[in-house]
Amino acid sequence: MEMESASVVLGSKEEGGASLVPMLVSANAVLWLALLVLSFLLTIPVALRYEKSSSLTLVDGKLAADFEKHVAKHHPYSERSLNSWAALELAVLGSGKPGVVIGDDGWLFTNEEFPLPSQRAKTLEKNLAQIRSTVEALRAKGLEVVILPIPGKAEVYRDKVPAELRGHILPTSAVTGYLTHHGIPWVGLDEDLQQARARGQDTFFRSETHWTPTGSRIAAAAVARWAQTDGHVRWEARPYTVQPVKAQPLESDLENYVPVRPTFAGLLPPPESYTSYVVSSAATANDAGALFGDAGNPVALVGTSYSADERWNFTGWLRSSLQTEIDNISEKGKGPFAPMEKFLEKLEAGKTAPRLVIWEMPVRSVAMDYTPRKSYFAQ
Repeated sequence: MEMESASVVLGSKEEGGASLVPMLVSANAVLWLALLVLSFLLTIPVALRYEKSSSLTLVDGKLAADFEKHVAKHHPYSERSLNSWAALELAVLGSGKPGVVIGDDGWLFTNEEFPLPSQRAKTLEKNLAQIRSTVEALRAKGLEVVILPIPGKAEVYRDKVPAELRGHILPTSAVTGYLTHHGIPWVGLDEDLQQARARGQDTFFRSETHWTPTGSRIAAAAVARWAQTDGHVRWEARPYTVQPVKAQPLESDLENYVPVRPTFAGLLPPPESYTSYVVSSAATANDAGALFGDAGNPVALVGTSYSADERWNFTGWLRSSLQTEIDNISEKGKGPFAPMEKFLEKLEAGKTAPRLVIWEMPVRSVAMDYTPRKSYFAQ
């Protein structure tokens, strides 16, 4: 009864002549604005003591980062102050720190997904040529290679991208068209990811650059279908089981560019979570030799943080889908070429001898500028 009375009071126009809801909303807005103004006032003395280095500019975002570091170090309420600046940028300008694109419904995207066509053409040409020469070199060593180009989050969730940027989304076809033309096998994911989204499954995180464990599971299944139908190498099947453990809070990378939490957390949707998994094999300790014989694992996964970050469980899904152990040579934040260099070093040193190499690469990374080592990649 008490709850019913409260709801009646808040929505009633009979007792007080007007609903209390608009009054409460207005009071909350006034309080929020007052706290924002107070935080700005406390920031002014600290900001005035900031000394800019001549080497820092606004163009690359380093000046803003240096200023924020100064405020964080000297402000008595640094967290709230930084939250306030970020809240002002988000609420008034609809933007975050350099590096993030604010989409619709709270969706965040990395600006790496929107290269200008005039700037990406030359980089794409160079990187695709590097991919081709690497595949040819691996084939010359008797290895089968398949490329796994991961569509951009902006391509899969195009409707969440600001309308003015949709023309800058790098399509998967910019990579796969070249691969097909040069006879390089690849696994398509765009259709599978789109279909899963249509079924209500989240294949990418709203606030994170990467795919969800659901998205990586779909990718692993696609690779397994390719291996069964178009692949030319086989291995003895060894079943793997994948079991969910628990939901974990997601520390999203893109929210670092919109630091409004915790003071103004209401400006963003609730934090996301992901399910962690445990992967196990039917092999016992006495059967370890069958798993790790002299020939090594039959499959090598070379890739980026989509493969290296255990939160997405891509390696686990691949083990289950391909039914074999996998040598994972993937690295975070290095792009597609540095992990391949590491793999080639292991290959030349005889530390790995796979029959199939899965080279995972986000489509957006193929349009980024890299400087591969000449000892491994033709120029």
